[in-house]
Amino acid sequence: MKKILFYCQSSLGIGHTIRSLRIAEGLSRRFEVHFLHGGELIPELPVPDGINMIHLPAISSDAEFTTLTPADPALSLEQAFERRRDIMLDALERTAPAIVLVELYPFGRRQFGPELEPLLDRAKQRGARIVCSLRDILVGRSDQAAYERKVRKLMNRYFDLLLVHSDPGFQSLHDSFAALDQLRAQEVYTGYVVPPVERAPDAQTDTIIASIGGGRFGHELAEAVVRAAPLLAGRIPHRIELYTGPFCPEDVAARLQDLAAGVENLRVARFTPDLHQRLARASLSISMGGYNTTMNVLATGVRALMLGCSNNGGMDQVERVEKLGRLRVVDVLRPPDLEPAVFAERVVACLGRAPVQAAIDIDGVATSTRVLDEFIRSSESDNLTRMGNHG
Repeated sequence: MKKILFYCQSSLGIGHTIRSLRIAEGLSRRFEVHFLHGGELIPELPVPDGINMIHLPAISSDAEFTTLTPADPALSLEQAFERRRDIMLDALERTAPAIVLVELYPFGRRQFGPELEPLLDRAKQRGARIVCSLRDILVGRSDQAAYERKVRKLMNRYFDLLLVHSDPGFQSLHDSFAALDQLRAQEVYTGYVVPPVERAPDAQTDTIIASIGGGRFGHELAEAVVRAAPLLAGRIPHRIELYTGPFCPEDVAARLQDLAAGVENLRVARFTPDLHQRLARASLSISMGGYNTTMNVLATGVRALMLGCSNNGGMDQVERVEKLGRLRVVDVLRPPDLEPAVFAERVVACLGRAPVQAAIDIDGVATSTRVLDEFIRSSESDNLTRMGNHG
């Protein structure tokens, strides 16, 4: 069985880790997958069977992506990078992968170049193929032209293949990266990465699931849910489950719990590892527009109220949510809708409409697996051909 060394670094939330683990789970059916994880640990997040997790000393970022901080206070940033680099190079030597798969870099995470470039240099020396795994929309930069030049240089230096986890009929990478045609790596759209959903007939409940991703942002949405809950009591048959996320600040989580005290139709919790399965049985999803939560909505077909969050420095959520709103797949929330009385009316109105299914490719896991399998077979065939020509 061919081996893949898969690198993923989550710096603020859990979205990159969740999407990468979903891809890795699919890959594990055809490859031996070794997963280098560099973000903060989430004990409640299960690791799929068949994946060998290699935990690097965790490093996280501030909200502006300007300062990196090791989770271990005994380590300086330089020491953390040195230890991580040693672990990564050791994993490369031990596993001898056919493919090194890197999530986001060099389109993002360029602060992690000091550990990634030695890994990629060594991988190329060993003959591994190097692949980038990328979401649908990139965060815009004030110096976009300079940013694209740097990305192009690194992509053309290291990468053989670019997997774009999107449907180009809905969202093309070219919309947020104009220099796409200047990349030498083969580019493949895989479709969106969604979780497997177990559907049971007549399993829908009156539950409303509200969530704010990892919890570092979206506190205004969570508070709107809590303050609107008493206004919804008695109007519609329902109960609300609000998940504040594993990285929600303690003071914010405590305030939400205090506001929810005595509200009988509301339960506030930190995290659930099976959010997609809960959504499959829910009557309504209330969330921000992050990649994974949006894919949970598309995979389950649940009605959705969605707020595009822009306070993490990017507009990708806003763009994604507005597009889905124009397709009537979700109902779009905007800041004025967060006033409790208005919010309650939006909830009632959304529950009163029929769900709309999106004609969007969501077969990203299976396609990624198939493409990488074909890619490595083709690479081996090309190598044999070159060896024969030299002979």
